[in-house]
Parts: sequence; C-alpha cells; structure tokens
Amino acid sequence: MGFSSEWEQRYTENTHLSVWPWSDIVSLVHRHCKPIISKGGGRILELGCGAGANIPLFRALGMEYFAIEGSPTIVKQLNQRYPDLVDNIMVGDFTLEQPFECDFDLVIDRAALTHNNTASIKNALQIAFDSLKLGGIFIGSDWFSKNHDDFSGGEVSDDEFTRTNHTKGSFAGVGKVHFSNERHLRDLFTQYEIVSMEEKLMRRYEPKDNHQFASWNIVARKPFNVR
Repeated sequence: MGFSSEWEQRYTENTHLSVWPWSDIVSLVHRHCKPIISKGGGRILELGCGAGANIPLFRALGMEYFAIEGSPTIVKQLNQRYPDLVDNIMVGDFTLEQPFECDFDLVIDRAALTHNNTASIKNALQIAFDSLKLGGIFIGSDWFSKNHDDFSGGEVSDDEFTRTNHTKGSFAGVGKVHFSNERHLRDLFTQYEIVSMEEKLMRRYEPKDNHQFASWNIVARKPFNVR
C-alpha cells in the first residue's frame, strides 16, 4: 500500500502543508531536463504531490502536469485551487497503478516513495518506468539515507531498510519510513540508467543536539533501447 492513514491524518490536521517548490527539485529539473523544457515543456507525472508545492514550478515551465496522491483531503484542496487540473490530479496508490492513459517525459518524487517498504517502492519504480517515454527522466529527491540519525529510531518494519513507529523527530506519527544506501539504490534502479546520485549530509549545531540529516537525490533515465 503506497499511502498510509497517518498521512491523511496529517493533511486533515493541516500539518505538513508545504506550498513552495522544493529547491532540490528546482535545481535537478533545470540541471537535467533542459531538452524536455526546451522542446516546449513536455508532460510530467508527480508521485505523491502533497499540498502541491511543485505545481507552480512546472506550470511556469509550460509542462503538462499530472499527479497521483493518496490523500482525498489534500486532492480536494488542490482541485479547488487548480480547477483546470481536476482531471490531472487523481486520488490513488502510485505503488499499484498509474491511472492516466498517456506517457511522460518526466516522473518526479519528492520523499513520497520513502514512506513505503522495499517491495512497494520497487512496484512504484516499475510503474514509473513503464509510464516514461524512451529517454524519459525519473527524479527522486530527499530519499532518506541510512546515515540519517533517525534510521536508528522506531522499529524495523517489513524489511531491513524500512522502519516505523518513530516516537520523536520529524518522522513521529507518519508511519513507515524507508532509508537507503548506495548499493540499495543501485538495486532499486536496475532497469534505469543512473545519471546522477548525490547524498546530502547536514549536521545541526543549533539547537545543540548534533542531529544529522541525510538523504539522497537521484536522477535516472529510461534507456532509449528498451523494447
């Protein structure tokens, strides 16, 4: 299951409502998607769009925007805010299906797949792969790293990379959280050509808890020679 009741609760309570484009997504799109942008925008699918933080970016780039989001509450809000996208933003489980009858130049995920176990992430990446045009790009941002201090928190869930029941920190009350290392990411993206893989490490000094945040940004391409 690609969406948890915990996230629906967060959106119902008006928490986790990020509404500004994520800076890493902005940077990665401009760095790796120039051919798509230059030919007139192209078509994009976002997995787990949340409160729609990235929608203004892709509208400004002239791209045709689609999204699959698990929360009925937040999709209703987005339909009210963007009435012209009512048919393009759907409630659904992106680990099980892709409801749109079209293919895409770009698929993006900003830390939505990371709230699933390994099996569900593999399913979602296969669906994304099948939905991309030949040479299409997948961008994953803020996929949590095993070097994140919170990897040691909570309890093991489903597999060695997935944890749940965090009682403190930013993952408290959000259900499953998936943490990756380089080898695991390469295994997940076996079908793709990996274009870029970067790990971010940030140590917090104020407040003085020395907490380390760690996550991955990954850019991958569907090969042109896939049959």
